[in-house]
Amino acid sequence: MRSPATDGTVSVHLARFVVDALRRSGVNPGRAARLPDLGPEVLGNDLARVSTASALAVWEQLTLAGPGTTIGALITDDAPIGTFGLWDYLITTGPSLRETLRQAVKYSAVIGDAAQEKLLVEEDGRTFSIRHATGSWGPDVVEAIDFFVLGLLLTRSRAATGRPVVPLRVRVTHGASGRHRRLTEFFGTTRIDFDAPYNSITFHDDDVRAPLPRAQPGMDRLLVRHAELTLASAQPALLWQDRFRMALDSAFREDTVSLEHVAQRLAVSPRTLQRRLGEHGTTWREEVEAVRQEHTLELLRATDLPLRSVAARVGFSDVRALRRAVRRWEGRPPRDVRNAAGAGEHPPTSWGTGPSPRACRP
Repeated sequence: MRSPATDGTVSVHLARFVVDALRRSGVNPGRAARLPDLGPEVLGNDLARVSTASALAVWEQLTLAGPGTTIGALITDDAPIGTFGLWDYLITTGPSLRETLRQAVKYSAVIGDAAQEKLLVEEDGRTFSIRHATGSWGPDVVEAIDFFVLGLLLTRSRAATGRPVVPLRVRVTHGASGRHRRLTEFFGTTRIDFDAPYNSITFHDDDVRAPLPRAQPGMDRLLVRHAELTLASAQPALLWQDRFRMALDSAFREDTVSLEHVAQRLAVSPRTLQRRLGEHGTTWREEVEAVRQEHTLELLRATDLPLRSVAARVGFSDVRALRRAVRRWEGRPPRDVRNAAGAGEHPPTSWGTGPSPRACRP
């Protein structure tokens, strides 16, 4: 079940867990620590919804931890039932694992961004499988999230049944790259297919149809009703225009600045995105220019990068285009902007060192 009000957002329970995992990893949180909807007042509100862009910024940093993208699966062992709120109980409370997993898939918007996370149940009378696909983020982030979802389905299935359920097969679209042993230990099986056409976890039909030990008649129906009310009362922490700006900012850092890509991040069509921008008194070109200006001036004031490198990072075709733009914005050349910052006119600010945009396609 999907609620338009939650598109482009994830549960605060999920955001809180990933933020905590980043802290435990010892990796520098970088810009994720400064995002407005990851502050304590938001993370402490169980009804809040955090922007998907903010959650992705945390995942980006988390993949820098020792296990790399495999950490997506490994951290689910550190999440006891209740960590993800209502969604956890949708899986662990019901007549059988088959029924509870189907409900958890149906109400995946309770925990994640249903506009981007796709889950599909497949049954053939002998096996029960759940497929997963996420959005078109950076490759490391996609890989980590894929492992996380499969790991989460496994740990919740084990908690629901009270048994160390072992999947018949795990499929991932990513390469093995030396991680086979750690994943074999985690999933409890050597039947892990790398470079598969899709991501999935498959259980034996007997495992999913056995009665759950803590089943209480009628409780599953109460939880479903609660899930519907939760989605209806969700509170996105950021206004729409804030979420758009964060999505555009992330696209700049990932070298994916296009109307189509940002619209996909926000789970709307390009035409709808243009219409929404018009309703807020702006246009796509104006917004791209504003973010490019912000990034350009921060690079000039906070770094010693050559102008050629600054131009490449923010999408200018050459240094001359950069100089013209800076004169238009500031009324002076880039050299003077940089010198003024060194003299204390503008306090330096930090700016991430992600991929460098090469072109902005309006």
